[in-house]
Amino acid sequence: QAFAGARNNAQAIDFAELAPIGTPAAPVSRGPLPDIPHTELVEFANGVRAILFSRGNEPGRVTVRVRFGGGWRAIGDDEAVYAALGQNALVNSGIGPLGQNELDALAAGRKMSFGLRIDDGAFVFEGITRATDLRDQLYLFAAKLATPRWDVAPFERAKASAALSYATYGSDPNGVLNRDLDWLLRGRDARFVTPDPAMLDQATAQGFQDVWTRLLAQGPLEVAVFGDINRETTITMLSETFGALPPREPLPADQAARRIDFPAANDDPLRLNHAGDPDQAAAVIAWPTGGGSDQVTRGRKLDLLADVFSNRLIDQLRERAGAAYSPFVTSNWPQDIQSGGMMLALVQIEPALMPVFFQEADRIAQDLATNGPTADELARVVEPMRQYIQRAGTGHTFWLNQLEGAAFDMNRVIYLRSLYGDFSNTTPEELRVLAQQYLVSHGGFKIAVLPEAAPMAAEMQAVGR
Repeated sequence: QAFAGARNNAQAIDFAELAPIGTPAAPVSRGPLPDIPHTELVEFANGVRAILFSRGNEPGRVTVRVRFGGGWRAIGDDEAVYAALGQNALVNSGIGPLGQNELDALAAGRKMSFGLRIDDGAFVFEGITRATDLRDQLYLFAAKLATPRWDVAPFERAKASAALSYATYGSDPNGVLNRDLDWLLRGRDARFVTPDPAMLDQATAQGFQDVWTRLLAQGPLEVAVFGDINRETTITMLSETFGALPPREPLPADQAARRIDFPAANDDPLRLNHAGDPDQAAAVIAWPTGGGSDQVTRGRKLDLLADVFSNRLIDQLRERAGAAYSPFVTSNWPQDIQSGGMMLALVQIEPALMPVFFQEADRIAQDLATNGPTADELARVVEPMRQYIQRAGTGHTFWLNQLEGAAFDMNRVIYLRSLYGDFSNTTPEELRVLAQQYLVSHGGFKIAVLPEAAPMAAEMQAVGR
């Protein structure tokens, strides 16, 4: 039986009482990022680098983003289950002597958060805070790297949650895509598989600790602090936290050069089944593009090509199918690695109308590669992009998204200067060449998610022939 007075009798915890990360270390260098106002690049003797962006137009709001290690590059082929569990179990496992309950008590009355994601080339911690709680937010992230705690309970809860989620994936087209799409579009790379119950059963708390101990310790470390901050005070806080960490282990060369492969084009769409509504289906076609910060201008123009493609696909699908379907087309160009980029078109549609989607997508790709978009079509997608840049540029999150990674890759700074012009000055001919290079030359990888009992129509099997 719970003791009713336990909470009141518990000793209060304060960040000031926690052990220091290490010996504070002042920066060894600091200076502005070239031609980027409100910024400063700071480097510490242990190799940690920080980017500061100080502007008071969002009073009290601060974002901290910590990029470290190799991201998906650093995860082994047999470690997918621990990568998937990390996004729940790692954050909730605590730091040093403090478990999740103690951390919850510490955070009471403060504005702090702790998110984790895995990018192609880095792991990312992110927290939204305010100037008065900034030091505690920085301490929390630094302590997770310096003295991670390995409680078993969060790991077991993450396993149970993942097992419950897996049981629901096959119930509708969205669930099937959430389970399988990333894995399929990365050439069935074992790192990206969604762990099934058998994989989860075999995962152990010790295995989780071994994998994440390595991942937390290796690779470069960048701390970005953007928002309403005092720069000198923030540098002192960084000196006491991230500047006090031990030097990082290097990222192994084979991981740094690791690529992501894309599947070959297929004439017959790959069929996946769902157990839900027989009137529901989903269709995907994707084409490989590229990656790398040195070619980010190309990635931006591919964003415009995707928008043109999306507008055409919406118009044509509604015209032919006679219904208000809303397909979308998106482009992704990773900057941390030289591969893995793609353009993807997706729609949720009735099974009988799926052939129309594939036929229209192929026809649009061919026409864009032959004729390019019209001037009006291009203007229709460029102007919203201009407005977005002007509007979003008033907030610090926009600049953070553009500059993350710049502490170790100056291309992020160099190509930020051309951001507006890369969109504004794009020509129809440039998009025609990109469509020829990336869409027609590959042909597209197709996926059809259908109800279990639905036949694969002959006309759909023949799409692309």
